[in-house]
Amino acid sequence: MTELEDEADNRLYILFWQLYALVYDRILLSLLPYRRLQDAVAKSLNPRSEAYILDAGCGTGNLLYHLIRLKPEVKAVGIDFAPAMIRRARLKCRKYRTHRQRIYLRKVDLNSKIPYNNGEFQAVACINVLYAVKRPDFLLREINRVLKDRGRLVLVTPPYQPKMGPIFIEHVENMKNRRPYFWPFFLAGQLLSLAPWLFTFLILNMFIKKQESFHFLKEEELVSLVESCGFKLISLKKIYGNQDWFLEAEKINEKPGNKISFSN
Repeated sequence: MTELEDEADNRLYILFWQLYALVYDRILLSLLPYRRLQDAVAKSLNPRSEAYILDAGCGTGNLLYHLIRLKPEVKAVGIDFAPAMIRRARLKCRKYRTHRQRIYLRKVDLNSKIPYNNGEFQAVACINVLYAVKRPDFLLREINRVLKDRGRLVLVTPPYQPKMGPIFIEHVENMKNRRPYFWPFFLAGQLLSLAPWLFTFLILNMFIKKQESFHFLKEEELVSLVESCGFKLISLKKIYGNQDWFLEAEKINEKPGNKISFSN
């Protein structure tokens, strides 16, 4: 691939995620499983006062927004390569920024070195990002590098052959439990108001699923990858309609191994 072709592909890649940013919050924040996912990540991070946390691939800032509402004194950094995502995250978090609330947002390509010092963060969250980078092993090693010894990684990533249907089914089941008599009316209202955005969202996700360059991992592949990059597995389960792996791990002192390698 020539340099011009590579640059054109990169522009298309950025354009795709900018389009995704337009529908991201409209759909995902309406889904109860997505809200539960954000809550689970925040609880797993369990930040102490004055903790320094990195959200690697922060998207529109939903986790950061959730964290600063739970722990206003936490210091957090959100990085993402898509300018549209960063802009939305900045607007979302701005109203909670006071002298005690320290949220920093920065445009960073996660296919490159993370621009922070070794051992700078107590915890790192990485939500639905690993599958989209060129080399997941490189990103995990960079996350390992910027974590303190025994620092915590909370990783969420789609499994092999992910589907959207189970997520919507879980959403409906949650809605039934919350509003046992009126859920059909609420669901109908949601579908009517979100129909145009939902169609676009589904098309974009179909595109994502078909990309051969994306990495959707089986359980043994994910565990081997994480352990080879210098982490000790704490727990692994499925969440979000069973369409995401939810992994908790801890940085260990041993040097990362070389079990897994991804090529561009």
